[in-house]
Amino acid sequence: MMIIPPEKIAFDFDGVVANTFRSFINIARSHYEIEINYKDITRYQIGEVLDIDPEIIEEIVEILTNYPHEIDLIPNQGAVGVLERISSITSLLFVTARPFGDPVKLWLKKHFSDGISESVEVVATGNNTEKLPVLKARGIDYFIEDRIDTCFLLSKEGITPIVYEQPWNRKKHPFHVVKNWEDIASLIQW
Repeated sequence: MMIIPPEKIAFDFDGVVANTFRSFINIARSHYEIEINYKDITRYQIGEVLDIDPEIIEEIVEILTNYPHEIDLIPNQGAVGVLERISSITSLLFVTARPFGDPVKLWLKKHFSDGISESVEVVATGNNTEKLPVLKARGIDYFIEDRIDTCFLLSKEGITPIVYEQPWNRKKHPFHVVKNWEDIASLIQW
């Protein structure tokens, strides 16, 4: 059984902490009258599996990227409780491939109790391959991620990826999988 010291774990944001792809679906429906089945998102790059105008995809991604705190982007079930519990022990590190972190910080302030913002660091790398140097520099040994390509990259460099199960990452891989935040909590050395 994997037991993780809380100071040695970090988290991706989209798809792990925030239910970003469900919000993508909701925006597509409400703004563009496009119906998408969540289970049909079998690849991380939505445009590769859904027949949607690339300009519409770009517009929705821009909303999700710039205004997550202003739209109905909800946390994945259980995320807030587990992260608040970890933050009572150590600081939290979120490493995201987003181009900038301020919207994520605003989203966290909206969803988490007041005290959590002091113990949170959000690092926006601009792409998934730049997560590795951030995690290494901060002495992180475990990373919760929903993108398999990133997991392989991290694993090669000695960081243990833990896959947050999503429809787009169910292909065969050697990594530990968590289905929800209850599973994540069970791995933490409380």
